[in-house]
Amino acid sequence: MPAVDVATLLTVWEEGSSQPPLTRALQLLAAGSGMTQEEWARVPIGERDAGLLRLKEEWFGSRLEASEVCPQCGERLEATFSTLDLQRASPRSTPGPFELNRSGFAVEFRLPTSLDLWESGSSDVPGARETLLRGCITSARRGDEPVDPRTLPEDVLTGVVDQMAEADPMADMHVELSCALCGHSWTVALDITGYLWSEVEDWAKRLLIEIHTLASAYGWGEAEILALSPNRRRSYLDLLGA
Repeated sequence: MPAVDVATLLTVWEEGSSQPPLTRALQLLAAGSGMTQEEWARVPIGERDAGLLRLKEEWFGSRLEASEVCPQCGERLEATFSTLDLQRASPRSTPGPFELNRSGFAVEFRLPTSLDLWESGSSDVPGARETLLRGCITSARRGDEPVDPRTLPEDVLTGVVDQMAEADPMADMHVELSCALCGHSWTVALDITGYLWSEVEDWAKRLLIEIHTLASAYGWGEAEILALSPNRRRSYLDLLGA
């Protein structure tokens, strides 16, 4: 597992187990990069998720798997794809700021960040979408008159959403699936935070078993065991038949 200290990632897993997904994403990114959680919280969502995709590739390889039920015939589909597939399908974020002219309104806005998601609250809370959008609007005018972003009509907000999606495609990662049984094709969203976290969790639990086995056999402390390379740990485990 390159580019991250094993003990650091184990700590991230331990601390992140009780945290919401948004915090987990920032913890993982801070562990695998030279940026802090606060710095990552201020980058566009697509750039953040592209960073998580790179970590998945660096730490666990490029292969991703999906298990979905065909909405047409009910057949279960097991699909594999790669991080490169997602990178090709979704180019990088376009730097802002951005401007939309619609229905007589001129609106300037920026792309949403993790900080915006925090401040807008859960997407399940009524009005969270509008709070998020209006938090990203830096100015709004109708002719020469300033307009309160809270009073913008729905069609203008929809235009802002569409332009955000076009400028930040990695914020909505998805994969195309096709059922071999009935031929139906559909799109499935990929939660890269959840996917990467599940791999970190599996890795951490396997590592704890290795630590327990070696500590029980040789009396070593956790820090001593973590200081061993993965190959050396594996060699000792092979000697124990574990």
